[in-house]
Amino acid sequence: MTPRLSILIVDDHFAVRQSLAISVAASGWHVETAESGEAALQMLASRTFDVLLTDLWMPGVDGVALIKACRQSQPDLKVFGMTGGGPGISTEAMLTLAEIWGARQVFYKPFDDATLIAALTAPNPA
Repeated sequence: MTPRLSILIVDDHFAVRQSLAISVAASGWHVETAESGEAALQMLASRTFDVLLTDLWMPGVDGVALIKACRQSQPDLKVFGMTGGGPGISTEAMLTLAEIWGARQVFYKPFDDATLIAALTAPNPA
């Protein structure tokens, strides 16, 4: 029996976390969620995940800082970002930072669940 892939979904909005968790779990994934970058870092320190999907704009440890920390501690973790925009810097700058630190893809909210599932299951690039 093939083990289920595991994903950590990080977003400071409960409804977003729940919606994504339901969609991804329906595709056969083991899903865990975190409400902040800080909570995600604690979970990542004690568990192994196949994929991280994180909001880029969150209070405290934002998604870019989370991606940066993951790249240093778990370089093989498949990482995706998502954003609906936010304060401080432009969306384009935040997307560029996420990609520089290793996000495979960044999704603009709202996005289609089927598009997300296809990206999560795509093979690693060569």
